[in-house]
Amino acid sequence: MATGISEWVGKLGDSDPAVAFSACRQIEQAAAQAGAEGREPMDAVADALAEELTAMTPEGEDDQGRRVAPKPVHSVATRNAICRLMGFVAGSKQVPALAGAIKDLDVREMARWSLDRNCSDEATDALIAALDEVGPTFRIGVVGALRTRKSDKAAAALRRVALEDAIAEVRIAAVECLVEYTDGDSAAVVMRTTLSTEPGHAIRAYRAAVRLAENFAKAGKTSEAAGLYRMVVSGAGVPDAQKQAALKAHEKLM
Repeated sequence: MATGISEWVGKLGDSDPAVAFSACRQIEQAAAQAGAEGREPMDAVADALAEELTAMTPEGEDDQGRRVAPKPVHSVATRNAICRLMGFVAGSKQVPALAGAIKDLDVREMARWSLDRNCSDEATDALIAALDEVGPTFRIGVVGALRTRKSDKAAAALRRVALEDAIAEVRIAAVECLVEYTDGDSAAVVMRTTLSTEPGHAIRAYRAAVRLAENFAKAGKTSEAAGLYRMVVSGAGVPDAQKQAALKAHEKLM
C-alpha cells in the first residue's frame, strides 16, 4: 500500500494542478484504506511520508569546489502537503519527523497542525518544546493545540507560558486555554491575570475564570467551583457581566 507513496509525493508539487491534486487524492485514499486496516498499515503509509518529509540532498561541491550543504529534496509546497497528509495517519513513531519540521519556518505551521491531530504523548512533548520557538503568532497556535491535551505536563507548560512568556498576547492566550484544566494551580494563574495592567487582559482573565469555574462544576468539583466564583465576585475591577454570571452560578451550586 505504501509502495506508491514516493511516486505520488513526487507529483504533489507538479506544475499541473490536476496532476498534483490526483497525487494528493491517491495518498489520501491509501491513508483511508490503511486506517480501516489498523495501526500497522497506517504506520507503513506514515513512515513513507515521514521519509519523504525528511529527505535531504547529499552534501557536495559546486563547480568551483565550494561546499554545497544538504537541502530538502522536496519543495516547500510539497513538504507542507506532506505535513498535512501526515495529520491523518501519523502516530508516535512519526513525531520526530514532524518535530523536526517545526524548526523549518516554511512548513512549521502545517507541522503544528499535524501534531495537533496526533494524540500521542510524544506529540504533546513536541508541542511543548515548540513553545520555545520564535514568533508570537506561531506560539499562540501551539498554545491552542495544547488546550485540549488533558495532561499534567500540558497544563504545566500553559501555566509557564501564562506567567513567563515575553509577549503579552501569548500569555493571555495561554490563560484562556487553562479553562480546560480543572486544578488549583491553573485557577491561581487565571485569577492572578485578573490583576494584569495590559489593555483588556483583566477582562479576558475574568471571563476565563468564569468558564473555568463552570468546568470545575461540570467535573463534579463543586467546592472548587464555588470558591472560584466567590473570588470572581469579590475581584477588583471585575466587569459587571462576569460578576453577575458568577453570582447566579454560585447560587445554583448552593
